[in-house]
Amino acid sequence: MKALLYILILVVIGFSLEMKLKKVEENIYMVRGVDALPSLENEGFISNAYAVLTQEGWVVIDTLSTPELSEKFAKELLRIKNVPIKYVLITHYHPDHWYGAKTYNNFGAKIVAHRKLRELYNSGEARAILEEANKSFKGLYNDVVLVPPDLVVDDKLNIRAGSEEFELIAMTPAHTNSDIVVYMPKRKVLFAGDLVYDHRIPFMGDRNASSKGWEEVLRRMKNMDIRLILGGHNDPMEKSAIDYTLGYITYLRQNIKKMKEEGKFIDEIKKALKDSPYKNDAMYEQFHNVNIFRVDSELDMEP
Repeated sequence: MKALLYILILVVIGFSLEMKLKKVEENIYMVRGVDALPSLENEGFISNAYAVLTQEGWVVIDTLSTPELSEKFAKELLRIKNVPIKYVLITHYHPDHWYGAKTYNNFGAKIVAHRKLRELYNSGEARAILEEANKSFKGLYNDVVLVPPDLVVDDKLNIRAGSEEFELIAMTPAHTNSDIVVYMPKRKVLFAGDLVYDHRIPFMGDRNASSKGWEEVLRRMKNMDIRLILGGHNDPMEKSAIDYTLGYITYLRQNIKKMKEEGKFIDEIKKALKDSPYKNDAMYEQFHNVNIFRVDSELDMEP
């Protein structure tokens, strides 16, 4: 009864932001966020969310940045087929993948994420991060209610919904210390979160990121039988996108390490790498220097 009431509420709510549901292939749907930093103007719609329709109901991958966005996504799914939302799989703890989770909690869906996300929630630190983010982004996250996962992934967790199987595999540390990918073995589809990009610069500045670990994670993915990659920010990708992401990270690590050995300081390194082969790719201006600083700091700590 509660879920039905919530569905009826969503049907009558109006939204200002255009969100177009796209069919990726049979029973897999997505919405595509803009390539930008979050703002009041874009309403935080900067990432993708996905849903798979199974015989038991919907399985959602990532929640978008706010309850307003996740409600709109849920509304679009229910227009396709009004069935229960069974699971929500969160690929990592960043706001654009987690902060919309309350919507699905209201539907009675099981929330699934890496154990580190639950630890962040239980520590109280997640609340402090939310408050700081709300100040930085001028109230964008005013309506966010943090929701912890019902189920957690340590290494691997298998979930079945109808005839579809979802393998949740921990891939840490890399983009964060809470990264998971979701693999559908029958269909050879990988939901990669923020671990794989194609001609878009990855964000490596998270305090728990590891560029070295990220290289290792991408090499693991190269050994998987993958037909299609669905990432947190790109259009659907071929497996070759793994090589793009690995190439960028390795480019930074090798060049920064070489220049550090030559005695160059961070400002000199940034200047030397400003005109890189990746300079025309999306989010270069926003993330490239941040990534240089992070890799420089990581290399200081490596043996």
